[in-house]
Amino acid sequence: MLTVRRTPRTRVAVPATIGSLESVAALALAHVAAGGEVPGALWLTAFGALVYAASVVVLRRKAGIRVVLPVLVGAQVLGHAWLVALSPGAHATHGHDTSGFLGLTPGMLAAHAFAATVTGVMWAVRRRVVVVLLRWSDSGRLPAPVRRATPVRQAVSTLTSRHLLTIAPTRGPPARTAAIA
Repeated sequence: MLTVRRTPRTRVAVPATIGSLESVAALALAHVAAGGEVPGALWLTAFGALVYAASVVVLRRKAGIRVVLPVLVGAQVLGHAWLVALSPGAHATHGHDTSGFLGLTPGMLAAHAFAATVTGVMWAVRRRVVVVLLRWSDSGRLPAPVRRATPVRQAVSTLTSRHLLTIAPTRGPPARTAAIA
């Protein structure tokens, strides 16, 4: 039987690494789709490390997705604002210097929201899949087989006198049948 229960996980390095790669890829693709440029390798690595740390916390169930995801989105937006402030010449081509809050146009805000959605869905799916697979592979204890006792037939005892037993024939047909001579 397939049962689902919450189990804390201690080994989350591989799922967290894969999740951070997925999230960074979604962020870079959404950033390019919104008219921006792909951030440098150092920035992508830093964001990947941030997502990895958040993934470890979420996948170990130390904090909920509803708590960690807004913090991660805030870090994305502040990191983007920092990138715009540090290199305004590189961001002048897609309008960051003249419009938007913290250098974010509506398209760029949508790109960051898309990357956050991908990350949140990835965390939720990984949590659920891991729980289901762990419970499905664990067969648990099987109940001990129950031996059914068969009723014992007791021999029917009849009262017979000693006299009948001593004169009973030892050969031939049974004593109770009439002999035909």
